Amino acid sequence: MVKYVSHKVSRQLLGAGITGLICLAGMIPWARANEDWAWRVVQRSIQAGHNVPHQGYRNVVVFRQGQKVSGFVQKVSQGYGGQQRVVIVEPPAQRGRTEVCDGQTRWEYYPRVHKVIISQVLEHHQHPLSSTETPALPSSPANLHAHYLGDGQVAGRLTHIIQLTTPAGRPVCKLWIDHQKFVQLKVQRFSPSGEITYSAYFTTITYDPKFPPDLFTFTPPKDAHIIRVPPALPRMDIKEAERQAGFPAKLPRYIPEGYYLERSRVAVARMRGQSVLWLSFSNGVDRFSLFQGPRAIAAHKGPHQLGECWIAGPFCFVLVGSLPAEEVQKIKKSMQR
Repeated sequence: MVKYVSHKVSRQLLGAGITGLICLAGMIPWARANEDWAWRVVQRSIQAGHNVPHQGYRNVVVFRQGQKVSGFVQKVSQGYGGQQRVVIVEPPAQRGRTEVCDGQTRWEYYPRVHKVIISQVLEHHQHPLSSTETPALPSSPANLHAHYLGDGQVAGRLTHIIQLTTPAGRPVCKLWIDHQKFVQLKVQRFSPSGEITYSAYFTTITYDPKFPPDLFTFTPPKDAHIIRVPPALPRMDIKEAERQAGFPAKLPRYIPEGYYLERSRVAVARMRGQSVLWLSFSNGVDRFSLFQGPRAIAAHKGPHQLGECWIAGPFCFVLVGSLPAEEVQKIKKSMQR
């Protein structure tokens, strides 16, 4: 049965529809302005991380499958130009573990095993898997959206709350940024399945503290075992890397939502005299690596001890990163077809 409506009702429905379209059209530029503002705040927080000296205590919690697996308390001292000293004060089993950076050289000290790792810091260098520092964030990558969620409070300071998501809306990272100083006071990171993997937040913070002149240098103890990390491999376009390696890269058919191949950050390593492609994938916040080389490297002591290793055709593949096990298996399966 067809039901008819009066002209008055029709005009009301039409008017409501037009009003809705007008409201929707008005919301589009508002949403864009909201995202632009959110990215400006994020950009200022990145700059503040290197230009706003501060000191305080920070709690760090690491999760796996949504459950807490470890946690510690750090004393964080941040100077200018990447100068930093981070010392774990709790729990007792990790107390004294120290990471110091003078802007060019990084020292990582593990007192329980008397070991010091010394490496050079590259410009814009990131340690996305490091547990002792809040990860740096991109300014406005195309694969992330920024959403301004309002105000909050951390360590007694008023903050902006900003959520970074994939285009499909999955959370990647959530930030609490100081209203006045723009320092990131709290950070949460999420897995490709949307589960929280990392949380770091200041409980106390002081700006413009007086630092001792030698705070951002480190002298290893005399009995320490010193490991010097070789200089970082040069990065290049994937085509040039394939040319140098002598074989084409085999890319996974599946990668987690929001991740992309960093095509201009490919390196060529050497293992047992063989060339190995080092591919990096990022979602703008986190990163994982995929190594590809001849089957012979499977017997070589190297990165496969830190990640998932498998053989497919003439190549050995090693995936290293903080992805959930189910995501690693999906990537592996997509490359074995």
